[in-house]
Amino acid sequence: MKQRFTLLRLLPARLRAFFCITLTLGVIASYTAVAQHSTCSILPLSLEERVQASQLIVEGKVISQQSFWDERHENIYTSNKVEVYKVFKGNATPEVVEIITEGGRVDLDLHIYSATLSLKSQQQGIFFLQPMPNRTYKAFGSLQGFIEYQLPQGTARDPFRQYSSIQQEVYSSIRRLTGSTYRTINHNLALEALAKPKENTQNLRRQFPLIASFSPSTIRAGVGDVLTIVGTNFGNTRGKGYVEFKNADDGGDSYIQPLPTDYVSWTNTEIKVKVPTSGIDHGTAGSGVFRVVNNDPNTATSATPLTIIYAVSNVTYKDDDRGLAEQSYIPRLINQNGQGGYTFRFGASFEANKPALYAFKRSMNEWSCNTFINWVTADNATAVARTADDKINGVRFATSGELPANVLGRCISRYSGCIVDGTNVNFWVTEMDLEFAARTDWQYGPGSASGQQFDFESVVLHELGHGHQLSHLILPRAVMHYGVARAQVSRDLSPTSDIPGGLFVMSRSTNQTICRIAPMVAKPEDNCAITVQPLALEAEYHPADNTVLLEWETQSEDGVTEYVVERSQNGVNFTPIGTVPATGSATSGSSYQFVDTNPPPVLAYYRLRKVNNRGRSEYSEVEEVRGPEFVTQLAPNPGGNTTFLYYSTTVSDRLYMDVYDPTGRIHSSFVVLVEPGTSRYELTLPNVGRGLYLIRWRSSRDSGVFRYLKVE
Repeated sequence: MKQRFTLLRLLPARLRAFFCITLTLGVIASYTAVAQHSTCSILPLSLEERVQASQLIVEGKVISQQSFWDERHENIYTSNKVEVYKVFKGNATPEVVEIITEGGRVDLDLHIYSATLSLKSQQQGIFFLQPMPNRTYKAFGSLQGFIEYQLPQGTARDPFRQYSSIQQEVYSSIRRLTGSTYRTINHNLALEALAKPKENTQNLRRQFPLIASFSPSTIRAGVGDVLTIVGTNFGNTRGKGYVEFKNADDGGDSYIQPLPTDYVSWTNTEIKVKVPTSGIDHGTAGSGVFRVVNNDPNTATSATPLTIIYAVSNVTYKDDDRGLAEQSYIPRLINQNGQGGYTFRFGASFEANKPALYAFKRSMNEWSCNTFINWVTADNATAVARTADDKINGVRFATSGELPANVLGRCISRYSGCIVDGTNVNFWVTEMDLEFAARTDWQYGPGSASGQQFDFESVVLHELGHGHQLSHLILPRAVMHYGVARAQVSRDLSPTSDIPGGLFVMSRSTNQTICRIAPMVAKPEDNCAITVQPLALEAEYHPADNTVLLEWETQSEDGVTEYVVERSQNGVNFTPIGTVPATGSATSGSSYQFVDTNPPPVLAYYRLRKVNNRGRSEYSEVEEVRGPEFVTQLAPNPGGNTTFLYYSTTVSDRLYMDVYDPTGRIHSSFVVLVEPGTSRYELTLPNVGRGLYLIRWRSSRDSGVFRYLKVE
């Protein structure tokens, strides 16, 4: 879906859920019309289910908003004060109710939850509410707990249905289910005005616009690309006129308008406008015909469709104090983990579910090896117990009650921003968290989803695309296409939309430091993939014939073609020494051996490079083998300030080291932590002059002296 959010210093935040997946489902019983509007990774809740689950059902309008941190300073929530017009269910007769929604903005910190209700000021409709502490409420089903009114058309919509009449469809349906009529608390003047006779405009002079042509016919959204529209009767100035594009978030069932600052120019015969991913009423511009509405207002529709090949997510910001009009900005990815990008950590139940874990990692590799986004994982780390703003990018199965009803999964994106020199606005992604429902109808792969299953890898790939800062498209062959259906498998990025979009984001995210925040470092093309399934390599030196035997086993080998055995003498620079063809399959593994007949005499390091049928490589852990000439020593010697300690131990230990000159004067003391399985340690010696030094060392088991000649 789109990413659109407005930050206001004095006004309430206008927020919108993003990182969503719109589920294209069959017609649901009791729905006369199904619209895929903002259905962000959710399954339909019938109107009957919503009525039955709600303690209070009201018609109302959002009159004020205030965002706040929770007590632990982990998540931002928003308090929405709603003026009540009518009560459809419940004994209470409140003038105002307080509805708490997840996400919001505090200063320049912003949390956005996908598949989750996010309201805006002056929005009105029907709220299906459940009680919370301190006389507050939450919307049952979150996004599905609100039927939004579309005034002045007199229509309404929820994520899965369009209502042609508020009074005749919405009111009557709820009355039928509750068995009673509503109670009026306050007059809804905007709704009542729709029933009044309309002004007769038949004799007014009106101009009907016509679109003659437009260019380009293929364009990008959210990057500043300008669409030029040529025609007649647009009006000499824009006035209340506007351009509107198909909304990619609902597959084009509705239209979205650009921000006022997106209009470059407007004359009677030509309009220049930027194609947005953050429309004035939310949404992302998608492929399809577009419309021009002039000030009269009259409408012209393009004769041919506009194609939007990719859409980059934007943040919108407005600051009345600084005189900054509402405008869109592209957020950057950063070097959050100090290793070039972001590290994902897993919840205990997610990491224990190996098929889910492997599907997630395959999806990561699909992005990283096509756009080189720097994502890695921390396996077997401390489990992520909850989702919080804690600089941990968590991936977990949500526990009961954490996700809104019927939500398959969601992403939480956390942003921070800064303003340089009063006008230069910047935003970056500080953290991203993913939550998924623990369902029985997931197909984790590597087999394809079928029947009523949802393909987990396809869902993850799409969600990670939002984490990559890409928005929805109306392009069925693209991963960022707005919809995914049961049994639909979409595990490969589109080379004409998804990949170019990701590369654009990377080009902006790796090119400069902003606000002292380090930019992302792109992954190298020859080492882009993380290891999906652990590859346990064992290596053993055989002194009888001076060989090293390497052995490994696999659980499954989906698409694996071969294993390349690589060797190094320093643990850094590896060289291939042999290849073993893969003999397993997608559902079964195999056992392998390889013999190195010419191992290095001191130390050798071995690893496996697993190659798949797409030419991508994954690496095993490195195994160290000591040769027959291995001794405890410093090398190189003579050397400079840096050398290496060669030392073998069977237990974790400490080596206490003291550096003396030949006169017996001590220059420094330091400790080296030694571990089993590691026999080579880099040492940085004190910054002293050239000459001979004695380095005394001792452990819990032995001791000795090195004579070291420093020549640099």
